[in-house]
Amino acid sequence: MHPNKPLKQLFTRQNNWLSFLHNNKDKLRDVVIENITKMLSCGTAAFGSREYRCCNPACTHRKYIHQTCKSRACNSCGVKATERWIRQQQHVFPDCEYQHITFTLPHTLWPIFRHNRTLLNSLFRCAATILLKWAKQKGVDIGVFCALHTYGRKLNWNAHLHLSVTRGGIDQKTGLWKPIFFKMKTTEACWRAAVTRLLGESYESLDLSGEGCPFIRHQSDWSAFLTSQYRRRWKLHFGKKTANVKPTMNYLGRYLKRPPISASRLGHYLKGGLIKFDFLNHRTGKTEALILSPEEMIRPIVEHIPDKHFKMIRYYGFLSNRRRGVALPKVYAALDMKVEGSASLPGYAAMLKGYVKVDPYECILCESRLVFSNFRPGEPLHARVLHSKIQSEMLAA
Repeated sequence: MHPNKPLKQLFTRQNNWLSFLHNNKDKLRDVVIENITKMLSCGTAAFGSREYRCCNPACTHRKYIHQTCKSRACNSCGVKATERWIRQQQHVFPDCEYQHITFTLPHTLWPIFRHNRTLLNSLFRCAATILLKWAKQKGVDIGVFCALHTYGRKLNWNAHLHLSVTRGGIDQKTGLWKPIFFKMKTTEACWRAAVTRLLGESYESLDLSGEGCPFIRHQSDWSAFLTSQYRRRWKLHFGKKTANVKPTMNYLGRYLKRPPISASRLGHYLKGGLIKFDFLNHRTGKTEALILSPEEMIRPIVEHIPDKHFKMIRYYGFLSNRRRGVALPKVYAALDMKVEGSASLPGYAAMLKGYVKVDPYECILCESRLVFSNFRPGEPLHARVLHSKIQSEMLAA
């Protein structure tokens, strides 16, 4: 595969995506087809192109820069989106100690959330409310941000939350900064109770017919199943406290706005078209490999594409979007922070210079500047999706 586009090559090689689309057309969500179609057209003239001409009258050089897809399935667009998100949030978040907590679910509950994606919205609230209530009892207003991951190292479905919380907040009586910490045992018990309560209240609307879901005949069976899950131990991971939020953001940024597998883990084909990718086994601490067919490889990748408009990152407490404008100045004052102007987000040229040391607006012939001259519109997304579906049917005919 091409060293810089292994993910795209996985979908295009031997019409793997078209075959997968035809074989699974009744099961695929519309958002999956749209995102993969966008990813495969990224960096081509399909979405339109900007034309640039050299400002030197004696030079005839022209350059076309194609529009990117900004899809959640695209590695290259994910890198840019991650860099912009990290810079933007690091500028906003207060400079204080943070606690990184990972909220996991028993493997027996994974299929339930896999086949009932609307429940993922409520998982955020279940986790954040635990810490917000604890802080409220202490008379402290804290800041929390949550990030959802739906996959494990082997791309299996493993819904879990990464949560970062300030180890302090505004004292509601004095307005001063007051330290606070959270206990793992208490948090774990509250997490079990919150999730089992959520599932118990959602019984009437759940689809429990999917693969891996527990066999439930009536509501009493469901109650007994949830009781058994509540009594078991759920693993929570409390990371070491950090002096600021940067380590957590850098860690989460690698996963939040990119596909579930990086280009470095998807490197080459084996004999017969099989694909090998490496993963870290947490139990052994060793790197292992999986060998899959193209369809077996594509299936878990597209499964983790979130639904349209679904927010993978949520903010609570004084970091919530509706409270930031009023609450954050008070937080900065309590921490004696000097707040600079708004963060300067890297543009197309700045990022290209930073990654590959190339100025995209420099003429390769005379080294003068390129200036914008025209825009050529591309094909609408719905037309691209329809074209892919027609191609998949023609391929099978």
